[in-house]
Amino acid sequence: MTSKRKLKSLSIGEKIRMIEIVKTGSKTKKDIAEEFGIPTSTLSTILKNEVDLMQKISADNLDRKRNKATEFPDLEECLIKWFKQCRDQNVSVGGPILKEKAEAFAKSLGHENFRASNGWLQKLKKRHNIAFRKLCGESASVNDDVCSEWKTKLKLLLKDYEPQDVFNADDTALFYKCLPDKTLTFKNEKCRGGKHSKERVTLLLAANMTGTDKLKPPFIGKSKKPRCFAGCNSFPMDYTANKKAWMNAELFKEWLIKIDNQMKKAKRKIFLFMNNCTAHNIIPASLQCVKVQFLPPNTTSKLQPLDQGIIKNFKTLYRKEVVRQIVSDIEDGKKTSIDILQAMRMADESWRNVTKKTIENCFKTCGFCSQAEDDLEVEPEPVLNDDIEANCKDTNENDVDEDENDEEPIVAEPPVSLKQAKTAFITVRNFIEKSINIDDNVFAALFAVENAIDCQHKLKQSKVTDFFQNPVPDSFINRENRYGKAEGTKIKDLHDS
Repeated sequence: MTSKRKLKSLSIGEKIRMIEIVKTGSKTKKDIAEEFGIPTSTLSTILKNEVDLMQKISADNLDRKRNKATEFPDLEECLIKWFKQCRDQNVSVGGPILKEKAEAFAKSLGHENFRASNGWLQKLKKRHNIAFRKLCGESASVNDDVCSEWKTKLKLLLKDYEPQDVFNADDTALFYKCLPDKTLTFKNEKCRGGKHSKERVTLLLAANMTGTDKLKPPFIGKSKKPRCFAGCNSFPMDYTANKKAWMNAELFKEWLIKIDNQMKKAKRKIFLFMNNCTAHNIIPASLQCVKVQFLPPNTTSKLQPLDQGIIKNFKTLYRKEVVRQIVSDIEDGKKTSIDILQAMRMADESWRNVTKKTIENCFKTCGFCSQAEDDLEVEPEPVLNDDIEANCKDTNENDVDEDENDEEPIVAEPPVSLKQAKTAFITVRNFIEKSINIDDNVFAALFAVENAIDCQHKLKQSKVTDFFQNPVPDSFINRENRYGKAEGTKIKDLHDS
């Protein structure tokens, strides 16, 4: 009695190698089948399905033996096409951006039950052979005894100050045109990024211990009068310049005097902690409301709150804004160009988006805590991004017109499109920037309005075809034979490609 032949399951990669060997003609089909341990008939079937098999290698894992069906195949197909287009342009796309775009596609395709969870993202990456890589840290050797001694001393220093009056400040360089240096990419693809810009600015960030006050940062560039500033008289940040775009002793001195004057008007005294670098050595004797205290030398990596995650969070938020700008330009068929004014706007939005909780936690990590901390009234978190989006869903649901006896017919105002809202916002912002003596509260209000418009954009994205109908860069069109239609594509075409 003949024993049953043991079935062998081949991966996609193995099937492709078999097809390539057949095409070379170096071996017979019988020899190839024996080499891979399959019947000749199975090899014939694989050769017959070559076209379908080759269409899968651009996205599927070559080591995968079976193609497991996904619950939302149309969404996933659109998302992978979008992801490929971004990678063709060397645009870095991280997990949060990919999930955000998936949610947008889900709304466009009517998948109300779809949720872009971390588990879904992991399965997507596995299905399509996507990996998270770096496209191309530092902590000094700190004496733990020095840190412990400082934290003991810190409690005595803070005893006469309320937590809201304790500040930390530090300057940081920002390569304002740079993309993130990590991206999701296909495992069989070379991990190339665009040329990283070396154009740099410097910001001096300062926040208080409770996270309720984030001081308006100086924004230091190289050009005294950038051309993009033409006609502008007011800015969300205080712009200044020198040849190297660095913080120096003179600029730092001017900033301290300015903060001291602000505190005088507010009738407030603050305690400012900083590192003892050369640029911070000149402390004006005229300071009345700002007391400066230097941290122990070579300990900022452990004792400075801004170095514990505040600056990192700010830069992460800034780079996310850059990625969103570039992705938006790809969809609109535009070439991205970030100037100093745009960088300042994005930096201002990113700094405002650093949460109170993040700042509080970083101060606590460095030993900044008050004996009366438990008695402090906790202020509500500022409503940002996701919170605004959630609130937008409830807008007008509970509004009731109490005047039911009004006999005059009410003429409804025509609806305003997102495009009109964005155009109006840009017009108002340009007016504010070209006006004189604008208070910082106005820029804070602009920030809130821009966030509200952005949340409506997420909620009301119309069709998935809008993305594919927009003109795209030549580099994507040149690959249309590989990735499908690049212009005028319909949802049907996406499913058939």
